Amino acid sequence: MPLDQWRSSTPSDEELKVMQREVNRIAKPYRTKPDFLWSLCFLARDIVYIVAYAALISAVKPYVPMALLVPFYSVTMGTIMLGPWVLGHECGHGAFGATQWQNGLVGWLCHSALLVPFWSWAYSHNKHHKYTNHLVLGETHVPNMEGDPVVGDAFPLLRLIGMHVGFPAYLLGFSRARTQADLKTPINRSLLADHFHNGSQTMPTGDWRIELSTVGCILWLCVLGWANQYISIGFWYLGPYLIVNAWLVLYTWLHHTHPDVPHHGPDVFSFIRGAICTIDRPYPWLIDHLHHHIGSTHVAHHLCSDVPHYRAEKLREELKPVLGKYYLFDPTPMHAAVWEVAHACHHVTSLDGTQFYRSKDHKVSKSQ
Repeated sequence: MPLDQWRSSTPSDEELKVMQREVNRIAKPYRTKPDFLWSLCFLARDIVYIVAYAALISAVKPYVPMALLVPFYSVTMGTIMLGPWVLGHECGHGAFGATQWQNGLVGWLCHSALLVPFWSWAYSHNKHHKYTNHLVLGETHVPNMEGDPVVGDAFPLLRLIGMHVGFPAYLLGFSRARTQADLKTPINRSLLADHFHNGSQTMPTGDWRIELSTVGCILWLCVLGWANQYISIGFWYLGPYLIVNAWLVLYTWLHHTHPDVPHHGPDVFSFIRGAICTIDRPYPWLIDHLHHHIGSTHVAHHLCSDVPHYRAEKLREELKPVLGKYYLFDPTPMHAAVWEVAHACHHVTSLDGTQFYRSKDHKVSKSQ
């Protein structure tokens, strides 16, 4: 359905029950255990891309001015490096290997190499999936309330620039989540809610894997420090690392934020109602290839996050008739969509019921 029709046509509870039943039926054969060796082939492919591209850049580096090479290399290599991040993300959903240790080992290695604490991120990310577009229990890109002092809402360009550091900031505790790990206690904004120890407001207590996640990041920082004696980590790693983070924020932001897509309060929320409020968007073939179609199969992924990426396209096509007019696809080109969302999606006016984003210039009087 065109996205603007959501304002006048939202699914009834009965429609949602039927939809959930049909989704479960169609998805069942896609939810068989992942093929670990096949998944490893995709990881090996991504590593070959990274090594081969680094070798190419190394060969041309003496002949290209650094002022041109640094931004070009950072953007292109960062785009390639998101591939292993996506596969680590699959590990967090149990969609890479057939066993917990397969998913845990590969996910820990992939995400540690990109300075992401794997198990703690997986915990908060699965909360994001369970409570997609939930105004109170949502985890990422939770709408601000009108009047919240968020600079990015007033200056879209600063928000776009902030994409490069938004994900590390989120991991460090600068989150817009509203509740602590118990899903009841409000976040204390005077304290950090980081992902690096299980005493954090947003992490489960007593889970040693949270600390192991942090150990993985520390070990990788040690590797980078050692390597910096021989190569410029600032050039070869830091620039692409920032671009990886920009892609992560871009994907999450664009696929859950639109002026005509609702967010739901506790009184109306259900898993299926939230999951179908994510948006598939078109990406160039090469981006889809490098990123394992994470952006063009986002609706299917939220409905069935345990399905491996190599089954997601076919699943998406089978789910479209079931979702019918409630399947959301926005054909707006990526650059235009970013600017539209940055300008139009600033706040909501309540945490109850069904809410749509408003711009900072569209205010509602307190009497309404």
